Amino acid sequence: MLKTKMFIAFSAVSLFIVTLTCLMFDYKNVSDIKSQTFALSDTITRQFSRTFELYVQDIEKLSVSIIGDSIIQSSLIDHYHAGDPVIQNEIELTINNRLFTHLQSRSQLQSIYLFTLDQNAYFVSKASGPKVSFHLKDEIWYPRTAEIIKNKFILLPVCEENTGGDRREKVISFVRNINRIPYRDILAYMKININVNVINDMLVMSDANEFERSMRVLIVTDQGDIVYDDKDELTGNTHSGLGKSAFQKSPHSGELTWMGQRYLYTIEHSDYTKWNTVILTPKDFLLSKQKKSQYILVLAGLLATVLIAFVSYILSHQITIPLRNLMKKMTRVEQGDFSQYMAVTGNHEISRLSRIYNNMLDSISRLISEVYESKLAEKNAQLSALQAQINPHFLYNTLNIMKSISRVRGIEEVAEMSESLAELFQYSMKNLQHPVPLREELNHIDNYMNIQHHRFGSRFELHVSVPEHLLQASVLKLTIQPLIENAMIHGLGKMKAGGRIELQAMQSGGSFVIEVSDNGQGMDKEQLEELRNALQHTAHSSRIQDQSYGIGLSNIRERIRLFYGAEYGMELESSQGRGTTVRITLPFTDQDNWNREEASDEYISGGG
Repeated sequence: MLKTKMFIAFSAVSLFIVTLTCLMFDYKNVSDIKSQTFALSDTITRQFSRTFELYVQDIEKLSVSIIGDSIIQSSLIDHYHAGDPVIQNEIELTINNRLFTHLQSRSQLQSIYLFTLDQNAYFVSKASGPKVSFHLKDEIWYPRTAEIIKNKFILLPVCEENTGGDRREKVISFVRNINRIPYRDILAYMKININVNVINDMLVMSDANEFERSMRVLIVTDQGDIVYDDKDELTGNTHSGLGKSAFQKSPHSGELTWMGQRYLYTIEHSDYTKWNTVILTPKDFLLSKQKKSQYILVLAGLLATVLIAFVSYILSHQITIPLRNLMKKMTRVEQGDFSQYMAVTGNHEISRLSRIYNNMLDSISRLISEVYESKLAEKNAQLSALQAQINPHFLYNTLNIMKSISRVRGIEEVAEMSESLAELFQYSMKNLQHPVPLREELNHIDNYMNIQHHRFGSRFELHVSVPEHLLQASVLKLTIQPLIENAMIHGLGKMKAGGRIELQAMQSGGSFVIEVSDNGQGMDKEQLEELRNALQHTAHSSRIQDQSYGIGLSNIRERIRLFYGAEYGMELESSQGRGTTVRITLPFTDQDNWNREEASDEYISGGG
């Protein structure tokens, strides 16, 4: 049923379009969400990394202030020369007082250590916790003293410090050397312990939205040690799996699986602190946001599909009812009832089809009345065609009879003309589209010129120059004789004597060229250009038909083009008072080879 097929086709195409649109929109939505996530994460990552760098720079300035403190400088120098324990206690009290002065102004600093090269340590802390580091060589960073000298300072990942009672605080250590001013030799090493909670203050966002709250902010070393975790779950954790290798595929942003969960990440490496700021966004959170959009898309797609299906059903119903009526009436017409006309209402396609159908019925009725006259006219046309076939043969036979009678009665000129004319008819009547050797075309020209000599006497003469090996070259029938005729009529027509026509043939590579030249009146540039354009462009065909000399040239050129291809054809050269040259170019083919190929083709096509 056409109605069912139309409904199914419309519905299927509509469903495909709606589904494709929803998928493309969903893909675009996911892509936009990921792009926005990466953009926002990248901004926060860079800002947080920069903020932390500024804080460490502030700590570095504090360390420079401590190093430049003249009391601390002199006290450290005295430390190496003091042998009396009482003097040593005075030095320790002086250094600790100066250190506490610097410590007190920084709210998030936990403690400051000064390690002398002779294994002594000075210590101040804001809490009441005891000193836990006593000797330089016991520090885990001691093997890295060369790195400290090279980079001015190093940052140590999180460790815990006893702050009194049972309380322990997580701290980050800033370590650098203290040089004697102005000699630059090392007097001691300084360690400033910073409470990790200072990083929390950097991340406080009172107006954070749900998306920002879902992010996880980490500071990670290149080895994967977690310096800071804003969730306070993994701060101080070592070998977390977030080392450099986790970000090798995409060093700035991408996706990774960490602790059994998929994340989008952005990372910013600080050349100053040598640490990495990483922001992780759970992919599940993004998918939950995406599902809301997917629900809306599915609902909109279903509504659109139902609506399109309903419209498709109505449309197919309206189309098929008139077609069904038309089909019934055409069935009656097929049975011979030509009175089954359709009612025409409106101007839509079905109405136009009905109008055409009614016109067709009128035409059928009219044709039925004319068919008998047509059959009679056809019989008469067949008889005329048979007569037309007989006439050329009748004329050829008649000319042969005239030739015989003229020879019997001694009228040799009439006999020669009759014989030449008979051969002209015989040559022209059979196999016009088959190529012949150039020799036969030249024989045909001889017969034609024999008749013209009897007619015009010695007003003009033909000179033929054809190499022996070209006499067997293949040419189409009647391609050269019309050129000779044009030269006589249009080129030499007004000459009373001295007319000359030259026919030459020459080989050029795989082609051979035939030239027909005359010494007649020729053409000026405008006439020559007009004739060339008329021969070259079919748009000028109506113009060329008005020129009798052009009909033969046009026919010859068209036959060559159709038989041999567009690369072969005809050229014209002429100048006023100096005559005209017509040059045709044909592929060089030996007629014997052409006959063998033709016979082979006929053998194959005949199933031989």
